[in-house]
Amino acid sequence: GFPTYGKTFTLQNPSNTAIGAPASGPGPAGPYTRDAGTLAYYEICTFLSSGATQAWDAPEDVPYSYKGSEWVGYDNAKSFGLKVDWLKRNNFGGAMVWTIDLDDFTGTFCHEGKYPLISTLKKGLGL
Repeated sequence: GFPTYGKTFTLQNPSNTAIGAPASGPGPAGPYTRDAGTLAYYEICTFLSSGATQAWDAPEDVPYSYKGSEWVGYDNAKSFGLKVDWLKRNNFGGAMVWTIDLDDFTGTFCHEGKYPLISTLKKGLGL
């Protein structure tokens, strides 16, 4: 699947930011989605622009970011592109996005155009 959201956690120790670091619970709710533990892609872009550190999990080919005790794992255009390549190499017939409204539908948060994640998927599949 192709998620347009990220899962957030509150780190027990803000200096331990690695994948699998102990967490004390979900991360804070986003200002728009208002759901603890989940941020829309556009909320993640705001988190990134606030000074969060970006990192890449090479084994899974996905980004994650952290700032203070807040940690978020998510997909971006690069990881979407890598997933599309994998789908095509393995002869899958399609892809599923969850959800349309959590992508940057206005293009104003991420500055990557409207629906940057879904657009990456569509372009990669030749749609």
